[in-house]
Amino acid sequence: MMLKRQGCIVADVDVVIPLYNCAEFIEQAIRSVQEQTAPVKSIIIVNDGSTDAGPQKVAAMAAKDKRILLLNGPNQGASAARNRGILAASSPLVAFLDADDFWEPDKIARQLAVMEQGGFSFSHTLAEAVDEQGHPVNVPLHTGNEDVPPTFDNIRLGLYPVVGSASAVLTRRDLLLRAGLFAEREKFGEDWDMWARLAQYGPVARVDSPLTRIRIRLNSVQHSISAEARALSRLHSRILVARHWEDDPDFLRAHERAARPDLWAVMRWRLSSPASMRELYRQLHGHRHAAGRVLARNPWDFFRVLLWGCGITLRTILTSPSELLRLWGRLRAERAR
Repeated sequence: MMLKRQGCIVADVDVVIPLYNCAEFIEQAIRSVQEQTAPVKSIIIVNDGSTDAGPQKVAAMAAKDKRILLLNGPNQGASAARNRGILAASSPLVAFLDADDFWEPDKIARQLAVMEQGGFSFSHTLAEAVDEQGHPVNVPLHTGNEDVPPTFDNIRLGLYPVVGSASAVLTRRDLLLRAGLFAEREKFGEDWDMWARLAQYGPVARVDSPLTRIRIRLNSVQHSISAEARALSRLHSRILVARHWEDDPDFLRAHERAARPDLWAVMRWRLSSPASMRELYRQLHGHRHAAGRVLARNPWDFFRVLLWGCGITLRTILTSPSELLRLWGRLRAERAR
């Protein structure tokens, strides 16, 4: 996985960076790749129809670094941009980096040391959230529970959440092609969907250091939508992942149990609106995927999740009265949106 080129050792890794209107951050992202202690083979920036000065900044950097390849195209979304980058890559290993994120200098080297042990489908680092100026912020990121191993079953069931950004992942190009690339039509959950499909081909390695910096932007989609919409996107993401294995009865039962908290997370915002609750049931009951229908096979199954969620919330409030104030405050904040 290491090549010798013009007297220096180069990691046999291509980096794919989808770019859409990130002119203020793209240079830092690219520099963090250029400054890796294990220099990468190529840096593929896929311009996804940017309307700002980002592509021009990349072109200026490419004039000084022959490893940088700029691919221009129409706006089709991050997944389509990543897929274009994967297809343009030639190295056996591919790392992803979002245009507003950046890496610590030894990120690739640390992951290569793990991947060279052989057999891993992909590796990911831990991550730290930063603000728009690059300063650390206290925002929790899903970086995996140390008590839950990153197995195929745990990943596809969402029991082990791979860090919430593709920027932390290094994987094998042949497996990306074998898995069928990123799901371009999906708005949420396409990363989780890809990691689950990759994990079926081999174990997953976690580098227990926050070597990836994920930028939290106030104008991002996840910060502009309501808590109910975020919960609904999580539920849809789970169904998206589970659809690949819904012909397995044992997995489908495990999926049904694992989805219960996500379904309740949507239900609780609709308690005061019976009509919207009925609409949720109708959508799931008639879902195009069995992984969705199994969550609302009949009104009683759907109602049992509602009772379960209310019971959990009531017990939490009785054991911790301050939780009631927190929930009330969150409800008022959401209504004020």
